[in-house]
Amino acid sequence: MIDTLWLLICSCLVFLMQAGFMCLESGLTRSKNSINVAAKNLADFAVSALLFWAVGYGLMFGSSPNGWFGSSHFWLNLDTAKLAAFFLFQVMFCGTSVTIVSGAVAERMKFSAYLALVALVSGLIYPIFGHLAWNGIDKGIFTGRLGYLGFVDFAGSTVVHSIGGWVSLAALLLIGSRSGRFPKDKPSQKIHSSNLQFSVLGTMLLWFGWLGFNGGSTLAFNEQVPRIMANTVLAGAGGMVAAGFLSWGKRKAPQVETLINGTLAGLVAITASCHAVATPIAVVIGVTGAAVMILTEILLENLHIDDAVGAVAVHGGAGVWGTLAVGLFGQPELLGTGLDRYAQLGVQLLGIFVGFGWGFGLAYLLLFWVNRIVPLRVSKSEEKLGLNISEHRAKTEIYDLFQVMEKQAQTYDLSLRAPVEPFTEVGLIAERYNAVMDALEEAVTRTEAIVKTAMNGIVTFDDAHFEITTANPSAATIFGYEVKQLIGMSIHRLWQWPDDEIEDEEKLLQELLNTGRHELVGCRSDGSQFALEATVTQAKSGQLCFYTATFQDISQRKYAEAALRKSKSRLKQKNKELEQALTELKQAQTHLIQSEKMSSLGQMVAGVAHEINNPVSFIYGNIQPALDYTRDLLQLLELYQQNYPKPEAEIADYSDEIDIDFLKSDYLQLLDSMRVGAERIRDIVRSLRNFSRLDEAEIKAVDLHEGIESTLLILQNRLKANADHPGIQIIRDYGKLPLVECYPSQLNQVFMNIISNAIDALEEHNLQQVSKGIKSPPYQIRIQTLLVDHQWIEIHIADNGPGMSEEVRSKLFDPFFTTKPVGKGTGLGLSISYKIVVEKHKGKIWCCSELNKGTEFIIRIPRLILSIARKLESSKYHSRNEQ
Repeated sequence: MIDTLWLLICSCLVFLMQAGFMCLESGLTRSKNSINVAAKNLADFAVSALLFWAVGYGLMFGSSPNGWFGSSHFWLNLDTAKLAAFFLFQVMFCGTSVTIVSGAVAERMKFSAYLALVALVSGLIYPIFGHLAWNGIDKGIFTGRLGYLGFVDFAGSTVVHSIGGWVSLAALLLIGSRSGRFPKDKPSQKIHSSNLQFSVLGTMLLWFGWLGFNGGSTLAFNEQVPRIMANTVLAGAGGMVAAGFLSWGKRKAPQVETLINGTLAGLVAITASCHAVATPIAVVIGVTGAAVMILTEILLENLHIDDAVGAVAVHGGAGVWGTLAVGLFGQPELLGTGLDRYAQLGVQLLGIFVGFGWGFGLAYLLLFWVNRIVPLRVSKSEEKLGLNISEHRAKTEIYDLFQVMEKQAQTYDLSLRAPVEPFTEVGLIAERYNAVMDALEEAVTRTEAIVKTAMNGIVTFDDAHFEITTANPSAATIFGYEVKQLIGMSIHRLWQWPDDEIEDEEKLLQELLNTGRHELVGCRSDGSQFALEATVTQAKSGQLCFYTATFQDISQRKYAEAALRKSKSRLKQKNKELEQALTELKQAQTHLIQSEKMSSLGQMVAGVAHEINNPVSFIYGNIQPALDYTRDLLQLLELYQQNYPKPEAEIADYSDEIDIDFLKSDYLQLLDSMRVGAERIRDIVRSLRNFSRLDEAEIKAVDLHEGIESTLLILQNRLKANADHPGIQIIRDYGKLPLVECYPSQLNQVFMNIISNAIDALEEHNLQQVSKGIKSPPYQIRIQTLLVDHQWIEIHIADNGPGMSEEVRSKLFDPFFTTKPVGKGTGLGLSISYKIVVEKHKGKIWCCSELNKGTEFIIRIPRLILSIARKLESSKYHSRNEQ
């Protein structure tokens, strides 16, 4: 009799799990669906209990001639205490398996469809699989197909929990996810729980009920019960701790939902083997069950399967692991199947696959056809409203509060107040809401009073048709209308854009929004116009959008401004004329210095070259005949020596005195040296003439390399090493350039200015290094030419000197700006070079420099400047003809 009493006590404990499931699922879902979840938990137990009594018990525990399903004990008559106690215990198991589905499909499944699913599980799916695994358990002889093979599932990791999980998975695939859970092209969105403390209470009730769930599965009060209960408690604790640590590591916080599901996963996992494993192994099974649960949750989320409470991961995933753990860790002597470990593991795997195929497959097939006839899921509007109301018409205080808010949003009636239910949370919210509405109504009343008494005109208008919705008395006065006439009028009838610059009304409005205050031409009702200042702002509140315009008549102010402008205009004109005169004076001074410098330099160079050219040409032209004559005379002298080998004594003495043999060899070398010198002088003269090019004042196609080489030849003395500075190496990197149309002499002056400045910078840098006792680096000037896009010629002149700061570089081309000491530069060289390149040659010149890394000047000129000049002249000619 004590065994019967123990079974009845455990039945009560398992029944308490129904309350635990209700608390757990209600707390993990939103409050608008909490009543529906609670109602399903109540209804599914009642329906499953009746169906299990009428049909399910017979299918599960009836006589089994073939081992597939029972064929007796339908509409059971519970006429003995032992049978009644066993039935009560088993009906609690059936109710537990059924109610697992409730949490998974929460917040979107019709109540009627759920009851049909309950009938399917409790009347067919659960009993038949229970028959395969547990038939004969009450007699101690397993006659079901799986039980006969040695399948062990002590308290139902697969029979109860996985079956509930697989049915849940089938239903979830058919009804889909909750609205907003998995937005398209966006990360998944978590739907927050309504009452986590309620869910924690449910977990504690489930944990307490699990003691009866596992402890009562002995069907007798024996020495196994304490160890089974201890293993159950420790496995649940291990699951919770493991899930907490994993959640902490992944999400940086121990999430309450994960702690809850980790506890339940540990309890589900130990259920199959709690009677046959050592206590440390029980903890390992619980810990691993929590890890399997988390991995299953991640998989379901990646597959966009929306399980509201994690039922599939907890009961399906952890149930599979718990069933496998029987084969992995179960002690053979306690299992009593007579199988070795590998055979036991194979049978456990078979049971898992049969359970999945039967639970998921049959549920999906039957629900698929039911869904084609009667939809399983509520409509989107019903889901948005909440299943409490749409399914049960169960209004709550919060619903009544929302109804008042909705009506207030539609009617704009600020006098409406929410009903206050004292001593409740919703009542406190309603009371605070009413207080906010009181303050808002007072603020709106004050604002309306300010608007009505304001001196400026104020109107509001919508963003669809720009029709005026409200207007204050000042607006009516400014525009000459009555307030009721302004209501409904287009805002654009009140103003006119100056000079009709913008005709489109939306563009005009956007311009006002962007510029803040703006002056317009106002239009009164009598057709008169006046100066108007308008400010338009946009206001948004949710989906509502409107504009507020503030107007001010500024006619008097405009008259005063016009008089002030007239008095200032003369002074402004005088200042402008003075600035123009100063600019022209500076330009004239710059051009004068440039012209004088270029003229003096060109004339001096050309004059020196001309003066030297004639005598040098005379010398160079006579050296070769003199050399030829000398050779002839020396040849004649040799003939004399050959024909008169014994000269007179006087001739022999004189020959010895002048060393005739040395004279013959040295004289020819002397003439050769004179010829080389003459050629050198001739090259210098040619370079000077090429540099000055006074005979080429107009645009001419030339080889730029000749101008660069002429400049380098003139500056060669400054490039050589001396006592003051080391030598400067010239690195030439000439590209293959065509002839370039340019002003040759002016462009040569640009080369001269830039290269001279580079030499000055290197010499100055050397002096500074020497004064500091630092050895100067090898100085270099690199000259590179290249053709760009077949249209532009670029000349790069770079040195490895001290460089310059950004402030100095920005002023390089300003007239009279120089970094050289007083007396060593006018500061006009680069300014003149800029004008020659940009104005004369229609090109560009710029400088790249960095302190301690050198300076580079880049000159870019068009290849065919003559064509550009002709185009400009042609355009000026046509312009004059048109005028």
